[in-house]
Amino acid sequence: MEFYFLGPLTIRSGAASVYLSGERSQKLFAALLLNSNQPVSVERLIDVVWDHHPPGTARQQIQNRLGRLRALLLSGGQRITRTGNSYALEVSEKQIDGLRFRQLCTQAEQARCAGQLDRAASLLHAGLTLWRGSTIQGIDSPALRGDIVRWEEARLRAIEAVVAVEFSRQRHSAMTTDLYSWVQHYPYHEGLHCSLAEALHAGSRTAEAVHVLHQLKLRLARELGINAGTGVHDLHRRLLGADVAEADESAQLKRQAAEAIHRALTETTQALKVLSNAIASY
Repeated sequence: MEFYFLGPLTIRSGAASVYLSGERSQKLFAALLLNSNQPVSVERLIDVVWDHHPPGTARQQIQNRLGRLRALLLSGGQRITRTGNSYALEVSEKQIDGLRFRQLCTQAEQARCAGQLDRAASLLHAGLTLWRGSTIQGIDSPALRGDIVRWEEARLRAIEAVVAVEFSRQRHSAMTTDLYSWVQHYPYHEGLHCSLAEALHAGSRTAEAVHVLHQLKLRLARELGINAGTGVHDLHRRLLGADVAEADESAQLKRQAAEAIHRALTETTQALKVLSNAIASY
């Protein structure tokens, strides 16, 4: 069996999807999956399922649902083990997208420390492609938000790491598409917007880079009521200066081209006059 929580919660057995019915069963399994190979107490599972307002039969309902889950998973060779008052989902790293992601990030950091930047970038890209949306997308449980935030922060760290590695390899322009996607997911993240602007500028798209930062400043002010940090303002001013310089250079090139064309036409006209006079004299 394979399990996926870097996006909508999904279970697969071979090529077939395994349907887990019921919102409460999904929350229960999500709690075990997000903490794979670690014990989760019954009290914690009750909080996840009922958000601090459990019925008197909550413990029995948890036991019943765990029994059905165990039977479902056992058919695919998986186990939910019990230790005292806690339960744990036993899986290997290769079976869960989140654990594979974490392993790839660890390997990438080791490669980076060893100076193997190409390998580090490749591993980080591979890890980030495992994400299909937000963590356990579609399942809402306040008790799971801490776990969700933990995984979302790991994703953001991986994004920041791959940007740093790729920029150190002078691959700014190659990151433009990914950065556009990431700023959609993190619309208020100043660092990612600055990285996108730098990538655009490196690809001679300075006007577009200026627009990205301008829109970020407006969004922060209108939607959050805050001003962008000094890093955004400094980069914005620098790019505005670069944009003006590029515009001046472009205008100068156009003037030079126009002058060259004018000279060529003048010389051609003069040559035609000489030729015409010569023909007339003949």
